[in-house]
Amino acid sequence: MVYLIDSLRSQFNAPNAPFVTVTLGQSVIGDTNGAGKILDAMMAVDGDSGKYPKYAGNVKTVYSHPYSKGGSSGGHYNKNAETYMEIGQVTGDAMVELLKGSSDVVF
Repeated sequence: MVYLIDSLRSQFNAPNAPFVTVTLGQSVIGDTNGAGKILDAMMAVDGDSGKYPKYAGNVKTVYSHPYSKGGSSGGHYNKNAETYMEIGQVTGDAMVELLKGSSDVVF
């Protein structure tokens, strides 16, 4: 995730561009399997985690498990529209929060 964020910011010459990532809904904090390791890595890039200080205030990770109404991301969440709507809403809210404090926006 760090490489992806940094690469995109470099490519668009926007070193502090707001960035929101969303976890896979079937992964639960505390999982020790491969999906849990991916979740941990995604949560680590959140600017509030403290792991990457350069991301404070400009990177947000949305933990989507609480919004998943069944199924998995690989199974398209059982095609449950409510899941997509709720995850979309919290993702948009996270971006709005970041944009309020950003002067480095790419359109």
